[in-house]
Amino acid sequence: MTRKESLTALLAKVEAGGDVRPSTFKVLRDPDRAAWAVRAYNGSLDAAKALHEAVLPGYRWEGYQGECFRVWQPDKPEKFIEGWDCHPARAWLIAILRALHAKEKNDE
Repeated sequence: MTRKESLTALLAKVEAGGDVRPSTFKVLRDPDRAAWAVRAYNGSLDAAKALHEAVLPGYRWEGYQGECFRVWQPDKPEKFIEGWDCHPARAWLIAILRALHAKEKNDE
């Protein structure tokens, strides 16, 4: 399975909800990142921010309409990526995962 396919599967799990563990996030390739992702999934905005800074350095972010987070590259503010969830930290996590997915080439 390619990294892009792994991110697709991970994103589907996160959006579906349910029980997640650090091993769920092995595609992030780092135990700290996996731990931050689990904590973000469970509601920690601090963990979502730490993960964002680790995997999307230089990207901007904003909370939007309470249940949405947007991330974007500073030189492309019109090309933002959104994540929606009733939990803001999980919405941010979804936006982060979507951005990582978008950065991956199809053949990797």
